[in-house]
Amino acid sequence: MTAAADSATPNPVTLLEQTTARTKMVMAGVRQSQIDAPTPCAEWNVHGLVNHLIGGLEFTAACIAGIPTAIRPSEAESSQINERAVGNLAQAYDAALSHLLELAAAPGALERTAMTPFGEMPVNRIFVGTVMDQLIHCWDLAKATGQDTTLDADLVDFAFPMLQSGFADLGRQAGFIGPEQAIADDASQLDKLIAYMGRKP
Repeated sequence: MTAAADSATPNPVTLLEQTTARTKMVMAGVRQSQIDAPTPCAEWNVHGLVNHLIGGLEFTAACIAGIPTAIRPSEAESSQINERAVGNLAQAYDAALSHLLELAAAPGALERTAMTPFGEMPVNRIFVGTVMDQLIHCWDLAKATGQDTTLDADLVDFAFPMLQSGFADLGRQAGFIGPEQAIADDASQLDKLIAYMGRKP
């Protein structure tokens, strides 16, 4: 991310709060009978996807706290990996989010650097990556469980160019983002984003 991109980036904490508010709504709509349902992420069922969402928040919190973690944020791991009750998983998501936001509120928290499985990275960049990861996987979870897949237009408008600037390429190189899908020129911005991220809207 260039300095110019940094200066144009909205407050990442505000972005995360907005993104996770939508994710919490979708998670609350997951039925227990859907826990093993397939998702647009071929390697994960609903249980794995929810664990990835929780694990992404835990990973970012560990980075802010300066606690090294060997778990790649692309993996479906979290402290709740053995939990199967969707209600408990939703509560764990809320708790992980609250903990992350508390850490992020500390003066200078996002200005630090952290050691990750990908090397040393600015916490601010990790945080923005978490926002985009939560946003895309919110869509995945809604799609997998038959819910409304609408995402906030301003979040889509923020995430799309950021992902095109290099974030998605890193994911494709690592093998956890599929190739861009063909999409009509007159498709919505959300559908274009989803297709760019290797999903079929």
